[in-house]
Amino acid sequence: MEWTNGSQVYDLLLSCGLGFLLGAYYDVFRVLRLALKSGKRAIFFQDVFFFASAAVITFLFALAVTDGQLRFYVFLGEGAGFAAYYFTIGRMVMRFAGAAIRTVLRIWKLFWTAVRFPLSLLWKLLRPLFSQAWHFLQKILEKPAVFFKKGLKQIRSVLYNLLNKRRSAQAEDERTV
Repeated sequence: MEWTNGSQVYDLLLSCGLGFLLGAYYDVFRVLRLALKSGKRAIFFQDVFFFASAAVITFLFALAVTDGQLRFYVFLGEGAGFAAYYFTIGRMVMRFAGAAIRTVLRIWKLFWTAVRFPLSLLWKLLRPLFSQAWHFLQKILEKPAVFFKKGLKQIRSVLYNLLNKRRSAQAEDERTV
Protein backbone atom coordinates (compact mmCIF):
# COMPACT_ATOMS: atom_id res chain seq x y z
CA MET A 1 0.00 0.00 0.00
CA GLU A 2 1.27 3.42 -0.86
CA TRP A 3 1.66 5.92 1.96
CA THR A 4 1.09 9.50 0.93
CA ASN A 5 1.24 12.53 3.13
CA GLY A 6 -2.51 12.97 2.76
CA SER A 7 -3.27 9.42 3.89
CA GLN A 8 -0.92 9.79 6.85
CA VAL A 9 -2.61 13.03 7.93
CA TYR A 10 -5.99 11.31 7.53
CA ASP A 11 -4.77 8.41 9.69
CA LEU A 12 -3.45 10.90 12.25
CA LEU A 13 -6.85 12.60 12.45
CA LEU A 14 -8.56 9.22 12.78
CA SER A 15 -6.22 8.29 15.61
CA CYS A 16 -6.98 11.63 17.28
CA GLY A 17 -10.65 10.71 17.10
CA LEU A 18 -9.90 7.28 18.59
CA GLY A 19 -7.96 8.93 21.43
CA PHE A 20 -10.91 11.23 22.03
CA LEU A 21 -13.22 8.19 22.24
CA LEU A 22 -10.77 6.42 24.56
CA GLY A 23 -10.90 9.49 26.81
CA ALA A 24 -14.68 9.20 26.95
CA TYR A 25 -14.29 5.47 27.69
CA TYR A 26 -11.94 6.30 30.57
CA ASP A 27 -14.50 8.75 31.96
CA VAL A 28 -16.89 5.83 32.39
CA PHE A 29 -14.45 4.37 34.91
CA ARG A 30 -13.92 7.75 36.57
CA VAL A 31 -17.67 8.26 37.04
CA LEU A 32 -17.98 4.73 38.46
CA ARG A 33 -15.24 5.59 40.94
CA LEU A 34 -17.16 8.67 42.04
CA ALA A 35 -20.42 6.78 42.38
CA LEU A 36 -19.12 3.65 44.10
CA LYS A 37 -16.30 5.04 46.26
CA SER A 38 -13.77 2.51 44.95
CA GLY A 39 -10.75 1.47 47.00
CA LYS A 40 -7.15 1.30 45.83
CA ARG A 41 -7.38 -2.30 44.63
CA ALA A 42 -10.56 -1.67 42.67
CA ILE A 43 -9.00 1.39 41.03
CA PHE A 44 -5.90 -0.64 40.15
CA PHE A 45 -7.95 -3.39 38.48
CA GLN A 46 -10.14 -0.85 36.70
CA ASP A 47 -7.03 0.83 35.29
CA VAL A 48 -5.53 -2.49 34.24
CA PHE A 49 -8.80 -3.40 32.50
CA PHE A 50 -8.94 0.00 30.79
CA PHE A 51 -5.37 -0.16 29.53
CA ALA A 52 -5.73 -3.77 28.35
CA SER A 53 -8.94 -3.00 26.49
CA ALA A 54 -7.44 0.24 25.08
CA ALA A 55 -4.45 -1.77 23.83
CA VAL A 56 -6.77 -4.21 22.05
CA ILE A 57 -8.77 -1.33 20.55
CA THR A 58 -5.53 0.36 19.41
CA PHE A 59 -4.33 -2.88 17.84
CA LEU A 60 -7.61 -3.37 15.98
CA PHE A 61 -7.52 0.28 14.87
CA ALA A 62 -3.96 -0.07 13.59
CA LEU A 63 -4.93 -3.30 11.85
CA ALA A 64 -7.83 -1.61 10.09
CA VAL A 65 -6.23 1.73 9.26
CA THR A 66 -2.51 1.04 8.71
CA ASP A 67 -2.80 -2.65 7.77
CA GLY A 68 -1.21 -3.64 11.06
CA GLN A 69 1.88 -1.49 10.67
CA LEU A 70 2.81 0.39 13.80
CA ARG A 71 3.18 4.06 13.02
CA PHE A 72 4.38 6.58 15.56
CA TYR A 73 1.83 9.16 14.48
CA VAL A 74 -1.03 6.77 15.34
CA PHE A 75 0.10 6.66 18.98
CA LEU A 76 0.83 10.39 18.93
CA GLY A 77 -2.66 11.09 17.58
CA GLU A 78 -4.28 8.86 20.21
CA GLY A 79 -2.40 10.62 22.97
CA ALA A 80 -3.33 14.04 21.58
CA GLY A 81 -7.00 13.08 21.23
CA PHE A 82 -7.08 11.60 24.74
CA ALA A 83 -5.45 14.74 26.20
CA ALA A 84 -7.82 16.99 24.27
CA TYR A 85 -10.82 15.15 25.69
CA TYR A 86 -9.41 14.80 29.20
CA PHE A 87 -8.54 18.48 29.64
CA THR A 88 -11.65 19.93 27.99
CA ILE A 89 -14.83 17.89 27.91
CA GLY A 90 -13.56 15.41 30.49
CA ARG A 91 -13.37 18.12 33.14
CA MET A 92 -16.91 19.27 32.40
CA VAL A 93 -18.17 15.69 32.44
CA MET A 94 -16.60 15.05 35.84
CA ARG A 95 -18.04 18.26 37.32
CA PHE A 96 -21.47 17.39 35.99
CA ALA A 97 -21.17 13.77 37.11
CA GLY A 98 -20.08 14.83 40.61
CA ALA A 99 -23.02 17.23 40.93
CA ALA A 100 -25.45 14.64 39.52
CA ILE A 101 -24.20 11.92 41.87
CA ARG A 102 -24.45 14.22 44.90
CA THR A 103 -28.01 15.19 43.88
CA VAL A 104 -29.03 11.56 43.40
CA LEU A 105 -27.54 10.63 46.78
CA ARG A 106 -29.42 13.47 48.50
CA ILE A 107 -32.70 12.39 46.90
CA TRP A 108 -31.98 8.77 47.85
CA LYS A 109 -31.36 9.75 51.49
CA LEU A 110 -34.54 11.85 51.59
CA PHE A 111 -36.50 8.98 50.08
CA TRP A 112 -35.26 6.48 52.66
CA THR A 113 -35.86 8.95 55.47
CA ALA A 114 -39.43 9.40 54.25
CA VAL A 115 -39.93 5.63 54.00
CA ARG A 116 -38.17 4.74 57.25
CA PHE A 117 -40.05 7.21 59.46
CA PRO A 118 -43.55 5.74 58.98
CA LEU A 119 -42.19 2.22 59.16
CA SER A 120 -40.45 2.95 62.45
CA LEU A 121 -43.69 4.37 63.89
CA LEU A 122 -45.59 1.31 62.69
CA TRP A 123 -42.96 -0.95 64.24
CA LYS A 124 -43.23 0.86 67.58
CA LEU A 125 -46.98 0.33 67.54
CA LEU A 126 -46.90 -3.31 66.46
CA ARG A 127 -43.87 -4.48 68.43
CA PRO A 128 -45.81 -5.33 71.62
CA LEU A 129 -48.32 -7.33 69.56
CA PHE A 130 -45.54 -9.23 67.83
CA SER A 131 -43.87 -9.86 71.18
CA GLN A 132 -47.08 -11.27 72.68
CA ALA A 133 -47.74 -13.38 69.60
CA TRP A 134 -44.19 -14.72 69.73
CA HIS A 135 -44.48 -15.74 73.40
CA PHE A 136 -47.87 -17.34 72.71
CA LEU A 137 -46.43 -19.26 69.77
CA GLN A 138 -43.51 -20.44 71.88
CA LYS A 139 -45.89 -21.78 74.53
CA ILE A 140 -47.99 -23.58 71.93
CA LEU A 141 -44.96 -25.15 70.24
CA GLU A 142 -43.33 -26.13 73.53
CA LYS A 143 -45.72 -29.02 74.23
CA PRO A 144 -45.35 -30.82 70.88
CA ALA A 145 -41.61 -30.31 71.04
CA VAL A 146 -41.45 -32.06 74.42
CA PHE A 147 -43.83 -34.76 73.20
CA PHE A 148 -41.89 -35.51 70.04
CA LYS A 149 -38.48 -35.28 71.64
CA LYS A 150 -36.98 -38.72 71.85
CA GLY A 151 -34.17 -38.82 74.31
CA LEU A 152 -31.45 -41.40 74.44
CA LYS A 153 -31.75 -44.23 76.92
CA GLN A 154 -29.59 -44.13 79.95
CA ILE A 155 -26.51 -46.28 79.64
CA ARG A 156 -27.26 -48.15 82.87
CA SER A 157 -30.63 -49.35 81.64
CA VAL A 158 -29.12 -50.48 78.34
CA LEU A 159 -26.39 -52.30 80.22
CA TYR A 160 -28.97 -53.67 82.64
CA ASN A 161 -31.00 -55.06 79.75
CA LEU A 162 -27.89 -56.63 78.28
CA LEU A 163 -27.07 -58.24 81.62
CA ASN A 164 -30.64 -59.50 81.97
CA LYS A 165 -30.45 -61.07 78.51
CA ARG A 166 -27.21 -62.83 79.41
CA ARG A 167 -28.64 -64.08 82.68
CA SER A 168 -31.80 -65.33 81.02
CA ALA A 169 -29.71 -67.04 78.31
CA GLN A 170 -27.58 -68.72 80.96
CA ALA A 171 -30.69 -69.81 82.86
CA GLU A 172 -32.14 -71.39 79.71
CA ASP A 173 -28.86 -73.16 79.02
CA GLU A 174 -28.89 -74.60 82.54
CA ARG A 175 -32.50 -75.77 82.14
CA THR A 176 -31.79 -77.51 78.89
CA VAL A 177 -28.84 -79.35 80.26
